[in-house]
Amino acid sequence: MVDTAFLTTVGGLATGAFGAYWTVRTYFLKRQDELADRQRQALERAQAEIERQKAERQKELDVYAAGKTKEYAAKQDFNHLLRKYDALNANLTILHDFQEKRASDIEADLRTLMQMMQLLLVSAGQSETAVMRYLKREE
Repeated sequence: MVDTAFLTTVGGLATGAFGAYWTVRTYFLKRQDELADRQRQALERAQAEIERQKAERQKELDVYAAGKTKEYAAKQDFNHLLRKYDALNANLTILHDFQEKRASDIEADLRTLMQMMQLLLVSAGQSETAVMRYLKREE
């Protein structure tokens, strides 16, 4: 039959082998968990850095877009003022031409009136030189 010492030895070896296997397995699993934790932490740090850089780029884009918007608005305002200036310039030119025509019409009417007055004064007995003196005095 089988010797008890042999069975005890085989049982001890089996128990020792199982204990060694369990120790190595536990050590290996613990190291795998530690490695997975380090990788997860590294991934979280990398994701946080990527999010930070994305936020920076978005901020830069927002500043650039705001600048472009302000530039466009300023250009539109300037063009609006330029169009208003051109319209005012055209209106002033029209008013100046109208005023000039009106002044020349008034001047022509005054000349006609002066000629009529001279004729009336001359026909009333005044000399032409007295009329001229009166007109010079008025100027």
